[in-house]
Amino acid sequence: MCCADVAARKRAARAAVRSRRHALIMPDGTDEARRTERLLALPELGSLTARSTVACYVARGHEPQTALLLSRLHDRGVRVLLPVVLADLDLDWALDEGEHDAGLGPGVPEPTGPRLGVEAIGEADVVVTPALAVDRQGRRLGQGGGSYDRALARRAPGALVVAVVGDDELVPGPLPGEEHDVRVDAVVTPGRGMVRLPAAVAGPT
Repeated sequence: MCCADVAARKRAARAAVRSRRHALIMPDGTDEARRTERLLALPELGSLTARSTVACYVARGHEPQTALLLSRLHDRGVRVLLPVVLADLDLDWALDEGEHDAGLGPGVPEPTGPRLGVEAIGEADVVVTPALAVDRQGRRLGQGGGSYDRALARRAPGALVVAVVGDDELVPGPLPGEEHDVRVDAVVTPGRGMVRLPAAVAGPT
């Protein structure tokens, strides 16, 4: 399948997920609490200490929310990195100190702390990523800028990559994919809990 066909399929899939998300009533916090408990029950997260690092994100709009997770990680003394979107859509990183600006994109919350560089994701033991959908082979459908695919390519060997999605956004698949796409190791949803996926590898559909 040519690149143009894959790109068109990705655009259609993104539009469908965004439409479903915007049609939903904003959650009351129950789903966020369930996802947070399931994430914190992971052995990789349960064993984290003040010497550990988690890369996460600040959710916006209809994205699965992360405020409770960030709060719980801070309560444990875990070092949390949040992304800063650069002009070329790559991701820099900064420590989460609780203050967030609007960021480069419309309404994209970003940390206000000092920039640590694009390679800082390599310090993370666990990377929690946003996604529009993930299939059972670990293919992740992002927002279309390629930001996380570039960032995940710099993750540490052995770092666990977990995508946060809704129950109907873990799909049998296959989702459209390209050579540069980086697959995730697991997803967490409010109803299905934590689902481990096949070993993450880069590659096309």
